[in-house]
Amino acid sequence: MNPISSNPSLGGDAARPLFAEAVLPGHPDKLADQIADAVLDVALHNDDRAIVQIEVAVDRDVCFVDGRCSTAGAALPRDLMEETIRAVYGRAGFGEPFPAVGDGSDYQCPRGADVELQLRAIIEQADPDESAERQYADDQAIHVGYAVATPETRFLPLEQHLSMVLRDRLWELCATRRELGAGPDGKLLVTLVPTPGPNGRTRYELRDLIVSLQHLTDAPLIALEREVREALLVEVERQAALLDELVVTRETRLSLRLNRSGVFVAGGPMNDNGQTGRKLICDFYGPRVPIGGGALSGKDPWRLDRVGAFRARQIALAIVDTGFVRDALVTFAWAPRDQRPSHVSILVDGRSLDAADVARWTRRYDPSLAASWEELGLAGVNYENCARMGHFGRETPWERLPGAAARRADGTPAPFPDGYSDGHGDRFHPLRQRKVAVAVAGE
Repeated sequence: MNPISSNPSLGGDAARPLFAEAVLPGHPDKLADQIADAVLDVALHNDDRAIVQIEVAVDRDVCFVDGRCSTAGAALPRDLMEETIRAVYGRAGFGEPFPAVGDGSDYQCPRGADVELQLRAIIEQADPDESAERQYADDQAIHVGYAVATPETRFLPLEQHLSMVLRDRLWELCATRRELGAGPDGKLLVTLVPTPGPNGRTRYELRDLIVSLQHLTDAPLIALEREVREALLVEVERQAALLDELVVTRETRLSLRLNRSGVFVAGGPMNDNGQTGRKLICDFYGPRVPIGGGALSGKDPWRLDRVGAFRARQIALAIVDTGFVRDALVTFAWAPRDQRPSHVSILVDGRSLDAADVARWTRRYDPSLAASWEELGLAGVNYENCARMGHFGRETPWERLPGAAARRADGTPAPFPDGYSDGHGDRFHPLRQRKVAVAVAGE
């Protein structure tokens, strides 16, 4: 367990409950994000400097795709774009049969092949002069990266991590237990309430778990509720065994509320319209951490909202990886035509680093567009998968730090979450007060 990880600086009042929400891939807003990023992936496969700004709206069996997609050499074939978009519906869980329910002909609509596609985006050959200037910011923007010194939560806030792992478990249940007739639309909300812990530390009890889950008309609802409850509470208990901050009590087993609005048969865009960029708090760090405001999905990795958010997260991870702090918040501010942020702010345990220390970190992790794009390998990421299951706390380049492999070989904890388990020793001990800035390599 990590003795310094409790009560990060953004926790606020110790009596404040913590909340976080996560959605399944079939949620209409998340479906729109996945479609936009699938188009991006195809464009980057053909041109790693593709100029992409895609907006998607889904409503019932209609999909509207607007914006721009420009690639070097030639425009992407329109039929490839249409095929790509329709295939996303299946990967998000729509159009999949439930052979174990009813007569085997039940589908969660809409099916991609039946979608009316309104492809209004500009699909064109890129202008070489424009492509040559990708290293310059094309807008003004603010970006925030955050990390908390808890490798067990993948360096995410406790409530955000818990909502994501429970969402993953719920999605796994939908995908593997097809006889339950559940999904693909759904969402869950966790509420954690503070409780006194040892040595004056605050711990958190899961007090409420609200789940909305789409299901077939003929789904066995009693069995479905039983299986959902069991799967999620087993995961909660597993997390509590890993996380000293999380407390499970008898009341936890009574805390799950499923489909309190009643029958949830019509889901996805058949139930509600969806649009790109409407799940920003879910995409970032949960409601406790401020975000810059720009959406991630549908934008190529030269766009500020992508590259700025990812580089800021990596710097925050590097700071907490020093072992001397509880959390780090990195903020970039950009002006049009900037090659690197006009302003950088770093809060460590709620305190601002001075300009000299900020400069040391930005020399180690250059936040310029060109360096970030190159060093993070942003042209080779599967962005559709990020849109589906999460941009942070997963196996992506911005979650890794240089030298991680060497530290693993030495037997010490790697800064990438998958390298952590337990037994971090005094590496995070609160009595170690050495200034964070001096931990930067080469300083």
